[in-house]
Amino acid sequence: MNRGARIIGCVLGLSTAPAVSTLEAATAPRYALHEATTAKKIPLIVLRDETSRLEAAVAPTQGGELSGLAVEFQRRWVELLYRGRDYRPASGFRGKASILWPAVGSSVPAGATPVNGKVASAYDYRGKRYPMPQHGFARLKSWSVARTWTDATEAAVELVLKDDAETRAQYPFGFALHVIYRVTEGRVEIQHEVKAAADNTAPMAFSIGNHIGFAVPLLAGSSVESFAVESPSRFEYLRGKNGAPDGTTRERSFPPSTPLKDLQFMPAMSVGAYDADPWFRLTDASGLGVKVTHRAQSTPVPPFVQFNLYGGTAEGFFCPEPFVGLHNSLNTQTGQIALAPGKSWSWLIRVEPERVARK
Repeated sequence: MNRGARIIGCVLGLSTAPAVSTLEAATAPRYALHEATTAKKIPLIVLRDETSRLEAAVAPTQGGELSGLAVEFQRRWVELLYRGRDYRPASGFRGKASILWPAVGSSVPAGATPVNGKVASAYDYRGKRYPMPQHGFARLKSWSVARTWTDATEAAVELVLKDDAETRAQYPFGFALHVIYRVTEGRVEIQHEVKAAADNTAPMAFSIGNHIGFAVPLLAGSSVESFAVESPSRFEYLRGKNGAPDGTTRERSFPPSTPLKDLQFMPAMSVGAYDADPWFRLTDASGLGVKVTHRAQSTPVPPFVQFNLYGGTAEGFFCPEPFVGLHNSLNTQTGQIALAPGKSWSWLIRVEPERVARK
């Protein structure tokens, strides 16, 4: 690893251990786990795949988010997430990969009165108006670490968020949200399990997403002009006056090697109607890429969004946000999961770095 890469590793908290001998590499475990902190003293749990040279960092106190995703490429460690592991104050999109639950986007009640030109994010339920932060409250809470482990197949950490007095004031349901982060076979898996309390008096409605954001370009100094995306979506959901998809659509897909520079995702674009598991691929001119795929136990009755796209080459980041749900769903009662008391629901995201040999 060169001196520049070592400096980057020290700032971001990446592992910068010296190379080991062939014998040591053959006998050392493939998967490892350790604790670390950022420059702002935020605790991280770091999962590592020594064979695939992949490292993921999770920040339990910061909404349980995936805080960093680094790979070794061209003999140096590269952080793929925008502002990965960086919690210094900054304007604009904060980066990383926050968990969005129990709502995606803003919640805008019918007939809401703007204050200073803005409508407070909220929803109506059983005759009462509840506040709901944009993208839900899960990303704003400190999560508990349930367990960590490594074995011959993975390094993993399980985080848990449970209802409390604060969440009940925003969302009148008992719940437990479990998220397991795994580093396995050269990829990161994020397994979600939503559990509705048995004593809930009605089905628990929610949408879910992840605001994962990648740096553009992935490799510093690479060509932004050649940064490409690909996804087999079938249409885009158009947006109404409140900024949320209104159910109308138009055809929209992203053939291989679609230039990101030619696309506009500010404001965001919502896409869906995949024939199989929804996926989105980003490819850097350097040959470094990443593919995001997700799969839900069950899905809402359409319309619902499967990827929410945000950012671009001008912004320096691109977010292919996996969604199962719809903006403002708590108010419209559409595009959401309704989980009966005592039941559970699962959702899996896979993030797979790709290294493509360039001639």
